Amino acid sequence: MHILLLNPPAQRPESASLLVPPLGLAYIAAVLQRAGYQVKIKDAYAERMSWEALASYLKAEQPDILGLSSVTHTIEATAKAMSLARPQVNTIIVGGPHISAWGNQIFQQYPEIDLGVVGEGEETIVELVAALAAGRSPAGIPGVIGKDFVGPRRPLIRDLNGLPFPARGLLPLDSYHYALSKKRRFTTLFTSRGCPYHCIFCDKSIFGSRWRARSASNILAEIDELVQRFHITSLIIYDDLFTLNNDRVKAVCEGILQRGYQLDWKCESRVNLVDLETLKLMKRAGCSLVAYGVESGNQHGLDYLNKKITVEQIRRAFALTHQVGLETMAYFILGLPVESYADELRTIEFAKEIDPTYVQFSTLSPYYGTRLYEEAQERKWYTEVETFGPMDKGHKRPLILAPQWNMDDLQRILRRAHRSFYFRPNYILKRLAAIKSFSQLTNACQGGLDLLRWITKKRSLPANSR
Repeated sequence: MHILLLNPPAQRPESASLLVPPLGLAYIAAVLQRAGYQVKIKDAYAERMSWEALASYLKAEQPDILGLSSVTHTIEATAKAMSLARPQVNTIIVGGPHISAWGNQIFQQYPEIDLGVVGEGEETIVELVAALAAGRSPAGIPGVIGKDFVGPRRPLIRDLNGLPFPARGLLPLDSYHYALSKKRRFTTLFTSRGCPYHCIFCDKSIFGSRWRARSASNILAEIDELVQRFHITSLIIYDDLFTLNNDRVKAVCEGILQRGYQLDWKCESRVNLVDLETLKLMKRAGCSLVAYGVESGNQHGLDYLNKKITVEQIRRAFALTHQVGLETMAYFILGLPVESYADELRTIEFAKEIDPTYVQFSTLSPYYGTRLYEEAQERKWYTEVETFGPMDKGHKRPLILAPQWNMDDLQRILRRAHRSFYFRPNYILKRLAAIKSFSQLTNACQGGLDLLRWITKKRSLPANSR
């Protein structure tokens, strides 16, 4: 049985400062390989493959099973890939957050899909492929949905240590990059799944609310593979909450130090989950940047989002992180339904006060299956727009448009935020002083030009409003 896992091309060309491997597909490939199946991954997105080239590739491959994973803002690209594949492919299986949130309603919109995998896919896909290979009906397999059936819900994977490492050998590793990485060979890593917090905009349809962590020894074994087999020198730990368990963080850091690896790595955390001692150890072990979801500089905005943090905790976390010499990334959300234009100006000033090394301002996206989506639909705030912010990747995305906001004001505040933060003379001088190599200089110049182009271009109009 010939199985092809596909990451489709972008709907429109883009200049990406961050291009990461599709680890979800790589995990699926790894469990299928362990079960004895022949698997390929085609990352057409990373290879910047045209749709015409993809059509030719699919015609040549003619896989028995085509597997794709989709989030909401990539579903149209997924649909286009399926339409190209249909003449050559017997069975199309789609997993990921979008189908996990929508369930078998998805088949009405996208009839090209034969079967869906809901929730974590590693255990489900092995059972599903075995059933298809034996000619058995997939109905009744936990985690599988079809046009005329919904299988029982599959429990979350209890022991993440039992999963094989992602099949990175099937990926074009030289194609992935991150503008903030100081080294060339780059990848991503997941060390846990699930989040016990309940922010209203977060989709938990895949990993759930229970935090499940890999052991430090298991993580270090994967890092060994990354360094020794794949020659990785830079990575992002993509967990939502890498620092939730300090003992585990310390064990990972001490393991990296004992091995003498010269890794440059970055991670995400929450402002209420860091302390000075752990941050110091992280820096010694090669951590260069910690990213925090700040979202708002107004306490009532944080409370609306159910962040369960305070403005003072934000100030403290950034002060501690800067104190040990780590860079920071702050994520902010503008256009909250409970905030005015004046409130967002205060958020911009707050961003300059805590002074992260980098900042990303975006607008609020109500994804299906979240509390925010329910409120947006109930209050008729929901719309969809084309590429909107500087980090959008050529896809449509959902957007909240509360009564006090219109498209012009959202565009204006988003551009003003980036311009006000990044084009401060002191900030520019500080970033220039931090540059230590020609590659860092070129990355900084390219990033600045991309941002300037976005700030000065005409806005996109909303599409498919509903």
